[in-house]
Amino acid sequence: MMHRYNIRPHGLGIIITQLCFLLATGKPTVAVVENLDNLIYDLKRIFKIPDDQLQIQIGKDGFPDLETDELCTYAPYYQPAWVTLFGQDFSTARKKKPCIALAMHHGSGLGEHLLKKSMPYNKFATSTQYDQTFRLLTDAGYDVITMNQRGLTLEQKIYMLNETCDAVVGYEGGLQHLAHMLQIPCIVFPWQYNDMGDAPEFPGMYYETHRFHADRKTWFLNTVEEFLSWNADHLVAMINTLYNNGGNNILFDPGTAVDPDTLTITAGNGMDLTPRIMRCETRGKYTTAFVKEHLLLENMVKYPVK
Repeated sequence: MMHRYNIRPHGLGIIITQLCFLLATGKPTVAVVENLDNLIYDLKRIFKIPDDQLQIQIGKDGFPDLETDELCTYAPYYQPAWVTLFGQDFSTARKKKPCIALAMHHGSGLGEHLLKKSMPYNKFATSTQYDQTFRLLTDAGYDVITMNQRGLTLEQKIYMLNETCDAVVGYEGGLQHLAHMLQIPCIVFPWQYNDMGDAPEFPGMYYETHRFHADRKTWFLNTVEEFLSWNADHLVAMINTLYNNGGNNILFDPGTAVDPDTLTITAGNGMDLTPRIMRCETRGKYTTAFVKEHLLLENMVKYPVK
């Protein structure tokens, strides 16, 4: 029996996390989309996902819809050894690459006095910080690709990441989810405010990005200034460490565990890392039931079961 599941029409990150979760269930799935423009068509083709694992159909009503992009807290990213780009197969194994992708804002720039607090502006650094970041990346011998041109196709971005980019640096978002699927290291700027535009409540705010990017090849910064204090040698050494799964995601700390009944995730320092939707009175109950029904606890290899 094929399971049917609604896929969000927009948002690269949430489409990737939904797709990876569905593939982790090991059950044949029909992804239901609103039209032919959904990025899941390209992801299926590029990441060589077979029809017996995933089919796509156009429709809408009557199928479950999980409104969250934190599902990869429970399931691994889909990481094939090969991808198909422009009619050719390319290995995702590490290779010598001359560039770093800088995930930055769209538009003409955000000065310190223009930095907004709401989503997605809460994730952006200032123009001055991006300038300093650019200088550090070039000092380390890399060319910098911003990929903030809206005209770039998904296939072009994946090609540039897989074939030219040794790492991704910048604000958390869809580009880094793509990097996780390609096993490329990421260095993540923290959120400046939460998604409602409120000031951070230390230390919880700095763990927001950890939940959204459950990956071992990722380094999460507490401040942008932390990154700007590095020198070129430190940056190169960090990228090598990340290729060896030396990231600092708190989800992978030795003391982190998941409760099999509630799917609550608790870090070794006591922080509650459970996806926010799971705490919702209505949708949280449905999401918890869906995860428990379709994802075997044995697949949750990230952390031990309490």
